[in-house]
Amino acid sequence: MATRLDPAQRREQILSATIRLVARDGFASVTLRDVAAEVGVVHGLIRHYFPTREQLVAAAFESAVLADIEEDEELAERVEPVTALGDWLMSTPREHYMVWIDAWSEAPRNPELLDALTRHHRDCEGRLARIIERLADSGRGASEDPAADARMLTALTDGIAVQLHAIGIVDRAEADRLVFTAAEDRLGLARGTLAGARPTATRGQWAAEPAASRGDA
Repeated sequence: MATRLDPAQRREQILSATIRLVARDGFASVTLRDVAAEVGVVHGLIRHYFPTREQLVAAAFESAVLADIEEDEELAERVEPVTALGDWLMSTPREHYMVWIDAWSEAPRNPELLDALTRHHRDCEGRLARIIERLADSGRGASEDPAADARMLTALTDGIAVQLHAIGIVDRAEADRLVFTAAEDRLGLARGTLAGARPTATRGQWAAEPAASRGDA
């Protein structure tokens, strides 16, 4: 007999299915019917939770990003600031950034997604600024304006990620070298410090989630 899910579980199942489809096919290609087929439910049930496609993809993006950021923050607080900085700045899995890149492309046509994307972009900058503050407080580096440094490094990291994942004109080693060197020079760290910290990126795992179980109503 099919398992019934309570509304919160069903909503989470729909969001997880949506972000899997987005990671595979892109925001523009995902429809409510696609999500219904992925979950294994009727089309009308998706509309019960998300009346429009725009609301659904924005909510899916936000749910994935929130889970990602919680993992980032937990890791950053657990390790010392040099390692936290290296982990934050190093290149993340392709599936992670392709979702972000596609969100940037779709956002001008989806106000709900634009709002979520802008909010979480600023939140990420704030979290990086706090890592930089910790670095300066520890005496390992220097920053007169952590917020400005975070904005610059975020812009650089995003740009290099596009070159790495979208068009492939740099490889992962070169991407990390470019970002790490710029961060070291800006924050008063010796060259090689961030690579030597042995960071281990854990971000961007939403696209690797197993497929949702099908057929429960």
